[in-house]
Amino acid sequence: TWPMFKSLLLARRGMASPASRCVFQRSALSPTTHSRLFSKMQSPASESSSGVVEKPVIVQKFGGTSLGTPEKLEKVKNIMSDWHHKPAKCIAVVSAMSSYTKSEGTTSRLLAAADAAVNRGRFGPIIDKIEDTHLAIVYSMLKDHAVKEMAREHVNGELTHLKRFLESLTVIRELSGRSMDMIVGTGERLSAGVIAAVLQQEGIPGEYVNLSNLFDGIDASQTGFAELAKNRIAETLIPLLNEDKVPVVTGFLGHVDQGILEGIGRGYSDLTSGLVAVATEAKALQVWKESDGIFTGNPTKLDNARLVYHVTPREAAELTYFGNEVLHPSTMESTIKHSVPVHILNTFKPESKGTIVEPRSEHPSRGVLAISSKKGITMLNISSNKKLGSTSFLGRVFARAEKHGIKVDLISTSLVNLSFTVHESVTQKQISEFTEDLGDIGKVSVRKERAIISAIGEGMRSNRGLAGKMFTCLGQEGINIEMISQGANEINMSVVIDMHEQQRALEAVHKTFIEADGESV
Repeated sequence: TWPMFKSLLLARRGMASPASRCVFQRSALSPTTHSRLFSKMQSPASESSSGVVEKPVIVQKFGGTSLGTPEKLEKVKNIMSDWHHKPAKCIAVVSAMSSYTKSEGTTSRLLAAADAAVNRGRFGPIIDKIEDTHLAIVYSMLKDHAVKEMAREHVNGELTHLKRFLESLTVIRELSGRSMDMIVGTGERLSAGVIAAVLQQEGIPGEYVNLSNLFDGIDASQTGFAELAKNRIAETLIPLLNEDKVPVVTGFLGHVDQGILEGIGRGYSDLTSGLVAVATEAKALQVWKESDGIFTGNPTKLDNARLVYHVTPREAAELTYFGNEVLHPSTMESTIKHSVPVHILNTFKPESKGTIVEPRSEHPSRGVLAISSKKGITMLNISSNKKLGSTSFLGRVFARAEKHGIKVDLISTSLVNLSFTVHESVTQKQISEFTEDLGDIGKVSVRKERAIISAIGEGMRSNRGLAGKMFTCLGQEGINIEMISQGANEINMSVVIDMHEQQRALEAVHKTFIEADGESV
């Protein structure tokens, strides 16, 4: 099988011809529960109308911090090997490697190299660190000489191309979205190529699949993006599955208008995994991380935070947006729409039960499911000069917010007053320009260093008095509430407080709603 891998490393994969779609029953699976659930998959394989043997598809997404050292990648290899020997077809979607933290990760280093090139700085030492990370794996994990050499050539080829591109930037001194995509996508191409080689070494038919050229420029926010991506991914992957290959897919897909970081965000590999799961009609999407799953609160801040075994899609979406790094919001949107369960698992504790986001699951009786928070928030309060009616006042404020690229988190409004928090991705420069532009509309006050505390749960809408309990517990701690917001869906209740009181507020709200409840989640 090595010649196949060699040809794929030396040339980027083009689009495969369209193939028939395979349809399977869906059920979330984990290594610890697969003996119970996997029995449902043991029935004899069926054949499609094209005569191809059908098996359930499992998509496995591995984050960068699960991949960045030989020791970590050994865990990933064992997980993939275990699933490869089950009656299922597996696909791996991989992020760029991170040795220990995101700041030391390949993507962060690539961004630093791009910045250095544009400013005519030294990017060479940064590229050397990226090379060291990947070659450490090549030389420690690959014993077969031919496999090792081809993986090494893959790494050297990608980095040589990157260096030449960065050298051109020192002359141009301008970085477009397409240029940024070319640089950032290097991380996933390096990762996928090396991991495919590791699988080949183990006798698993891993195949490097590069989605960098899936589009020749596309607006990821436009209607129909997900459908187009799904169809093109299916054309690429389904023929490989029918050949019993194990595709190792780049989490980067391009090219995206304005660049993938601007058009989608840093969680783009999560989105890719969701699109791959939908395109292949997967039985489940497994997201392997360094965490056991979703907790009732951030376990690094709350000693009594508990693992949540089941969440609904709406709960997962709210937790993602309000500070709990679960998945990219677009990932949830695509998997929910196509009823693909998402199972969040721990790469380093595969025996852990993890958390299942089940599209058809609802637990309306449990009240508050989890507490989340975001800090470093800026809050704006705008008082109308009363020359405008309420509709005109609100309309002009939000028109100018759009003009300055102001993203809003929470909103609270009256006839002549509007308060809202600004998303942490918005710069202080944007906020200053926006507030100056509002001078003819009303008086603006800005409060920096704020935090949002959110109580989230499907069952909140059927439990009376929850808002009162939240205000009471914060009041007893002497914490002032500066703004209150509750969505129409009644599964999220949020307050804005001083950022320096965030920890005390988290502990108080978690104790009131989670620890005092004692209900299993």
